[in-house]
Order: sequence, then C-alpha cells, then structure tokens
Amino acid sequence: MSKGTISAIVLILALLCDNLRLRMKTSNDASTDRNLSSEDGEIKLRYKTWEEAPASYEEFDHDNHPSVCRLPVVTVEEWEKGRMWEGETPVIVKNVTDGWKALEHWTKEELLRRYPDIVVGMGNSKDLGQTGPDQAGDALTRTTIHDYIHNWMHSSNKYIFDRNLRIPDGGFLEDCQPYPMPTRMFAEDPDALFGSGMPENLMWKDHLALTIGHDTQGLTFHRHNAAWNAVIFGAKRWILYDAERISNITRLKTMTRDVRNPIQLDTANWIRKLYNKDDRKYEIRNYGHDCVQRAGEMMYVPRGWAHMVLNIGDTVAVVSERGLDGVN
Repeated sequence: MSKGTISAIVLILALLCDNLRLRMKTSNDASTDRNLSSEDGEIKLRYKTWEEAPASYEEFDHDNHPSVCRLPVVTVEEWEKGRMWEGETPVIVKNVTDGWKALEHWTKEELLRRYPDIVVGMGNSKDLGQTGPDQAGDALTRTTIHDYIHNWMHSSNKYIFDRNLRIPDGGFLEDCQPYPMPTRMFAEDPDALFGSGMPENLMWKDHLALTIGHDTQGLTFHRHNAAWNAVIFGAKRWILYDAERISNITRLKTMTRDVRNPIQLDTANWIRKLYNKDDRKYEIRNYGHDCVQRAGEMMYVPRGWAHMVLNIGDTVAVVSERGLDGVN
C-alpha cells in the first residue's frame, strides 16, 4: 500500500471521528436543552416560571391601536348583558379570569405539583393549523403535563392543543370557575338546555380544553365553530379575517399563504414574510383584525372566521367551542 493511500485512509478516519464527536455533542446539547439534572438526579426545569422563558414582545407585540385591532374591548358585564356570543363580530372581554384559582394553581411550579399526570394531546403547531385543531387526529400524541413541560416544551415544536380531550372534572376543571358565558349556562343547568330543543351543535357545553405552548408557537389560519379562548399566562397575537370576505376561496388562499410556494409558513414567518406583501395588510386592516390578547382576557371568535394565533412568551390558556362534546 502506497504512502499516498495510507495518508488518504488516515484523513478519512480523522474526518469520520470528527463527525462522530459532532453528532455526540449535538445529542448531548439537545439532551441538556430538554432539561437540566441536578447532582441528585432530579430534573431541574430550564425555566422555573412561565415568565422566565423567552418572549418576543419586541418583535410581535403592539398596542392594539383602534386602526389595527378594530375590535370592541368590553367588560364581563357588557359581554353578558349584550349576549355578544350571539353576534357575528369577534370580541375581546377583559378580566375574565378574575377569581380563577388557576391564577395560583397553574403557575408552572404548582401545575407540575398538583396535576403532573393529567393526560394531554400534543402536536406540531404547524400541522395543527393545516388540519384544523378539530381534525388533528393522528397528528396528536398523548402525553402528560409533566412529560410535556420537562421533555418537549422548549426542545421541540410540540404544542398542547387538543380540543377533543376534555379537561377532567375535579380540581383542574374547578380552577377555571366561574366559567365565562355562555359556557356557564350549561354548567349551571344542563337539563334546561337539553330540554330547550336546541340542537346540540349550537350548545355551549361545559367542555374546556387546555392549550400550552412556548414563544412564537401558534396555529396557522384555520376555521371552526364559534369559540372563546381565555389566556391565563402569557399573551397571544391574533390575525382574524372576515368570514364573508373569505367565502371567495381564491381570495382566502391568496391571503393565508404564498400561492407561489406550496409550503405553508408557520404563524411567526407568515407575519414576518407575508403580512406586508400583496395587499394582505390592507385586507386585514379593512376586513379583519390584528390584535394582541393579554393575560386575563378572552377572545371570542364567531363561526367561520379564519384566524391564526401566535404565542408571545410561554402561554397557558383554556378554550371552549360551541357544539364540542369532548371525550375524557
């Protein structure tokens, strides 16, 4: 064997060793990124609280100027007196979570202490947006709150958003009382509602679903029945587009995605790359809404409105949808 051949073999082996070391380092870094272990082997969270985690307020937050958000912002009393859930206009309701035990019981530390074994469904937020959260099906994986927060939340694009998986009765569900109207009507007297002759697909049942995700996660444009979303920790940016305006399917496709690129962008990149192109901003500012929902507020979305949502910081929220009858 010539010296040149031997040198080539040595070089190849050296490159293979460097590649192996790089792979091992990447694997170790990913493991460390998921969770940090203390000397006694106990798992230590990378971020002890929701608030400590990265939050892209500088990039995605805004002040809800009336020319941008264009939505009524009302009190709980105004929401209930006006029965605004019967309307066809999105609404932001203030101070919905006042008095909720979740404000204390759902801090990250307390959520893990009280409810580590609650079963949740997690999926890739982009996939959930493309299929719609109600049709996610096999895109969701069952896990527990403990497993998600420790092993997935900040090391993947997995997002807890499973409206077909009802929050279980007991302390966890009671943490969200008093329920907002109209969900509270069913909780207080379900027999009266069933006896009213109302079709079940028009009922707001006492079905709440949990959503938890990290900064910049959120569902891309999708539509469903009327629903409300109440943020307990964090914030959400909403882009909503008029249900009547999007009855034109060509306009809907042009608005919600780059027709020149078949790959649908995630929510953050839609705002970064498409919002200011091809009249989308004009359409949203004149026929839609661009709003930031703060902790304690509830967003009501009428049936058929296309909307996309972006988490700003670690965000925890609960959702109720008209007609939804979840499974335990």
